[in-house]
Amino acid sequence: MISLQDTLNLNNKAVALYQSNDMGGAAKTYYESLFLIKEFLKRTAPRQESGVNHHARNTLPQHECFHTSTATPSTLPMREKFFVYQNALVLQEAPSFVGAEHRLHSMNIYCAGILFNTAILHHQKSIKTGISASMHRAEQLYQTSLQLIVGLPRSNDTVTLIALAATNNLAQIEFEKGLVMQASERLRFLVHLLHSSENTAGRVFAVDEFHGMLSNTLLANGVSSSPAA
Repeated sequence: MISLQDTLNLNNKAVALYQSNDMGGAAKTYYESLFLIKEFLKRTAPRQESGVNHHARNTLPQHECFHTSTATPSTLPMREKFFVYQNALVLQEAPSFVGAEHRLHSMNIYCAGILFNTAILHHQKSIKTGISASMHRAEQLYQTSLQLIVGLPRSNDTVTLIALAATNNLAQIEFEKGLVMQASERLRFLVHLLHSSENTAGRVFAVDEFHGMLSNTLLANGVSSSPAA
């Protein structure tokens, strides 16, 4: 029988492949993980939905963390003019869930984490190869991962990491596509996220990562309107 940890183990295997620069193997394994988590959700959905208050995401304990997540270093090169976040998330199952609504929202975080990891892989592939289809796929996956965490508490480390890093990386893609106004608007939103999540962001990002995103926000003020090189 499929377990949640089975799906997360596949994600973590894909992270290791990504770190070793096996992009093909990592992509295949991420998609296997996504398939398994869909099957897991189908099997457990009736139990999860029973008695769920769909407004409960606004009453989740501020400091409750549903699972642990670790940003792991990558050997892939950074962009020179625009900091692109590229560290994949290692996911672990929480020891217990507190109520059906918490279980649903934590599953959103797991799904968002796997989608975010897959987006990073496609983004790095597009940077290295210039393949536009990879950039488009990364853009879609970042957007979906952000949709899954809408309304969830920023005190959760993984929610904060995905919110900031996906927003940052989407801005880079928009600059690459020549959508300067759209990218600038997204970076202005990133400024808001950085300020509102400063305490949590300090835990989940390395100093150079945090400063890299701050440096990117200067582009929103017209310091540079050219696509990242």
